[in-house]
Amino acid sequence: MPTAAAELYRDTPKYVSNEMPVDEVRAWAMEQPGFVGIWIDRENNGWVSVSFSEGAAERQAELTAMFPGEGVVAVPVDWTEASLRELEVEISDQLTGVVPLLGTSVQVERGVVDIHIDVLTEENLAAIGSLIDTSRICVEGLEPEDVVPPGPQPVSGDGWRLLVDAKGIGFPYMTGIAWDEESLTQLISTIIGGEGLDADFEVDFQEEIVVWFGAVYSGSCPSIRLDDVVIDGNVLHAVIVDVDNALVCTGDANPHTYLVALERAVLPGPPFYVQLRRDGAGGDHLLVTADLRPPGSTATSAQVGPDPNPPGPEPERSGTVIEPGYPSQYEINLGCGFEWLGEINSYHWVASTPVPEHWLEATSGMSAVVVEVTLHEGPDPFVEVAFEGETVIYTVGEPRTCG
Repeated sequence: MPTAAAELYRDTPKYVSNEMPVDEVRAWAMEQPGFVGIWIDRENNGWVSVSFSEGAAERQAELTAMFPGEGVVAVPVDWTEASLRELEVEISDQLTGVVPLLGTSVQVERGVVDIHIDVLTEENLAAIGSLIDTSRICVEGLEPEDVVPPGPQPVSGDGWRLLVDAKGIGFPYMTGIAWDEESLTQLISTIIGGEGLDADFEVDFQEEIVVWFGAVYSGSCPSIRLDDVVIDGNVLHAVIVDVDNALVCTGDANPHTYLVALERAVLPGPPFYVQLRRDGAGGDHLLVTADLRPPGSTATSAQVGPDPNPPGPEPERSGTVIEPGYPSQYEINLGCGFEWLGEINSYHWVASTPVPEHWLEATSGMSAVVVEVTLHEGPDPFVEVAFEGETVIYTVGEPRTCG
């Protein structure tokens, strides 16, 4: 992002959240000649940057007078929104039919036109560079290694075979299992309420169980594919890919049912989990406490169901953004000791009050520890860290590299 002259910035104020006067500055700036854009500059204490294509020096004097004590700067730029819109039209005309152009957009604050293509291949990038000036563009697309190759739905894999592939059937974000004919009937009833599913398949329940993956797809990105069923430790999960290779999809959640027969011999011992994804995000977290590995073994309803103690949210870590005034769980990397908290809301925080000796004793030999942090905004922002019944105050300091 463009910046103002270095001498216009001060050490204070430091904005840790969104307490800067953006709305007031924007309302004023929109009435000024040459106004281009406005943004928050997190690299410079969260100050408000206002760009002008003309008269930036005069606007700076007015900003200083109108917003005394605030962090607001006028940034001179050599473009206007109108010039970027004209460039966008020219780029679209030049690239249509030459590269797989998905669309264009304008970033007024940065002074560039975004070009959205399907894949960032060397050929596509070379074609763009040969036709247009790249100093005013930003090209976005999938990296070649992230592209899901086309292909049919696999019908089997290591230890599993596909029984049902039914788009629009069932419920998204859910999983289930069956270990005999009775539990299979109940599972199918759960999935579709007794209608709409072609259940014409055979399962050898002596050697197999049935697993339901209630996948989800977007109406704008309908092509998904079950590529594999994986057992990783005590987690049984699907590998479902987006064959559309879409950069952005609409948020509607449509159901897609996959039923697979899974060999008992590959199952983990109890307890184990059945999930859509390995990380458990975006889906059911089904806990199975029965041992279903022996031939023909069964489970009771009490042995299969939602995890009564699902994993809580991951603690925040260095580099995060948190809401001021509300406690958050945060993991401190002890490679730098308790003296350095890490980066929160674009600032690095160091202890300004003594660290209790028993904190060091309680974490001896540990590489990290989870504490409770509360961010406080104001002219002199600080972070309050609570652990083991005591509190330490952290203020803005210099970054460090920790082991």
